[in-house]
Amino acid sequence: MAIAEKELALKILRAGGTSPSKLGLRFDRVVIGVLGDLRSFVEVATPETLSVIVTISAPIRLPAKTVSDLKTNITARLAAGSRQADSSAILHGNSVRIRLLERSTKAPTRLIGFVHNPDSAPERLLDLAEHWLNGQI
Repeated sequence: MAIAEKELALKILRAGGTSPSKLGLRFDRVVIGVLGDLRSFVEVATPETLSVIVTISAPIRLPAKTVSDLKTNITARLAAGSRQADSSAILHGNSVRIRLLERSTKAPTRLIGFVHNPDSAPERLLDLAEHWLNGQI
């Protein structure tokens, strides 16, 4: 799973003409675990026509609680039909952004997740992932 998470991020960033270091991305053991847990949840909980893009600021000090709260947030957004605007929250000291998008049938995954340094711009990550999903980069 660790390799898949990093490879997807690298593919998106290369397509957008940037690198993980420029955007302050992290790929440590905790990051890989959090993104893997979220991916498993999103694959089951979301419709096939939807993708979820998540950014989380590092460091993730309470990974299990952060994942649990993210699952609750994503479930609430799905139940409300809220697919237009991004949502943002502070969960256990981490700044989190979530974007729900209609998914093309060619999209290889339902979740794209990034964990970044606190001083990085999550909007750029969300936009890169959205453009990549839509085949614009």
